[in-house]
Amino acid sequence: MRNVKAMMAGIAAILAITAGAQAETSTVVAVPAEEAKSAPPAAIETGAPPEVMAPLSPTPPQASGLRQALERLAAGATDREAEEREAIAAFYDARQGAPVWITDTGLTAKGEALVATLAAAGDYGLDPADFALPDSRVQFPLTAEAASNAEATFMLAAMKYARFARGGRIMHPAQDLSSYLDRGPQLIEPKLVLAAFADSTDIGATLRGFHPQHPQFEKLRQVYLRLRGDPKGGKHGPRPLSADAKRVLANMEQWRWMPSDMGETYVWNNIPEFMQRVVHDGQVVRFEKIVAGLINKQTPIFSRPLKTIVFRPKWKVPESIKVREVWPSLLRGGGVMAQFGLQIETKDGQPVPIHSVNWATADIRNYEVIQPPGPHSILGVLKFRFPNQHTVFMHDTQDKHLFAASQRTYSHGCMRVKNPVQLAQILLGYDKGMDPAAVAELTKTGPLDNEVPLDHKIPVHITYFTAMVADDGSLKTFRDVYGHEKRIGLALEGRWSEIEKGRDHLAPVEPDMAEVTRAQTQVARTRLDEEPVGGIGMGGARYGSNTVASYGAAAVTPPGAARRGAALQPKPQKSFDLLGAVFGGGSGLAGIRAAG
Repeated sequence: MRNVKAMMAGIAAILAITAGAQAETSTVVAVPAEEAKSAPPAAIETGAPPEVMAPLSPTPPQASGLRQALERLAAGATDREAEEREAIAAFYDARQGAPVWITDTGLTAKGEALVATLAAAGDYGLDPADFALPDSRVQFPLTAEAASNAEATFMLAAMKYARFARGGRIMHPAQDLSSYLDRGPQLIEPKLVLAAFADSTDIGATLRGFHPQHPQFEKLRQVYLRLRGDPKGGKHGPRPLSADAKRVLANMEQWRWMPSDMGETYVWNNIPEFMQRVVHDGQVVRFEKIVAGLINKQTPIFSRPLKTIVFRPKWKVPESIKVREVWPSLLRGGGVMAQFGLQIETKDGQPVPIHSVNWATADIRNYEVIQPPGPHSILGVLKFRFPNQHTVFMHDTQDKHLFAASQRTYSHGCMRVKNPVQLAQILLGYDKGMDPAAVAELTKTGPLDNEVPLDHKIPVHITYFTAMVADDGSLKTFRDVYGHEKRIGLALEGRWSEIEKGRDHLAPVEPDMAEVTRAQTQVARTRLDEEPVGGIGMGGARYGSNTVASYGAAAVTPPGAARRGAALQPKPQKSFDLLGAVFGGGSGLAGIRAAG
């Protein structure tokens, strides 16, 4: 195989394309409405159910060998490629072998247009060298086997272009790049792509129509064309892409993973920008700051529909925080429970006094840890739920000062939103026509943990765009705080072995049993350093510090706990006092307020 430009030159010199090449009749192949949502508007139309197409011409010499040609070319195919090839075989069977791209004397008009489109693939951020076509030394008329191979190769190249246009160069971002990148190619069913090819009267436009139709993609593409310059380069060939051009390419690739329809009304959180947009009918109606996850506890990148807005919510502590941060505190007496008014419940909601359990042997994962609603709630007065496997959501916060930082990576993965009442007013206004004053009142005097379900689909899109184009055409860039841009760039260059994927944040969280020994050692040292306190039992305790309590025994109770009861109330705290203060030395919660 030669690259596309060589192929074009070879075809021009060798193939005699006659004016009387096979004509193709065209019928509009309709797509069911639910399937059309994932189809590019330039490629597919909707209407009645599709019918099997009649043969477009007498069966050519290569027809009988097309399926065999596909089987010969299928070696090493991925699951998606195998699916495409099976669909191609069925496509040609339904046409009784009628070709799309070549005849026994040369290329069809669609074949010529395909060659030209593949040669210009670089204009859309793809690599022309990725699309193999028949060797230009082929001589016409072709043998039946050669004709079948050529037609199959053309079709496979066209299908690959459509797949790559939809993001198929990186098929599994969460698996191959980072578990935090919960996105993937927006692929279209192969049979629909094939129908679009058969029906097209402008194959170049049809192929280009598979690229994202989002305005930002086209704006980034125009910037990329300027940054790339002349693709032919000078006498030494094409110039290497600049860092800015590579950054734009990585961001264009991410748009290939976005839903074609982002929603009539949607919430868009762009993490590198640390900003939230609410878009309604194509217009930004809210633009506000957010706080995102720490570098080692990232906010994941995905889209889900918003289901519920919770007023005056309680906080159910995620499993990872329970195991890694609450449980070590319980081994030392549970100081963090008192500091933040946390409570323990059984899975069916029954309260459990924290000192009634031997936490050295009990599994914290069998319990729920909650913080009831209140003035010191980590979640503030509002929570926005869009259920997902990452257990993240949007919420209010007590730590308003963090919105003043330029790099706002402070949470355990959830997004804290500035002015959340306004967000609720906008969304519930669109969803239910609720009066803004009524929404505000619910945050003050409404029921506790009051869940208000949404009636309409309002998607929440969490994105990782490090480059965006302003209305004036200028390129705005943001720091690659999580390294996803670098990972995508390496993948596009085929440098897969250099990608550092990091930990799988969705892997089951297991208690570190060495924590029990560490707690025993710490408490033993405490006993040597402190005088016993009457009525406490096994040695003294300094409540709330990094030397809290004694290990294991259910009878041990911090001073004053009996007066306060099992549900200990939090003391007013400044957030900077929480950064590692629970366990000392920065080994604890790193600020439990960062948990949400």
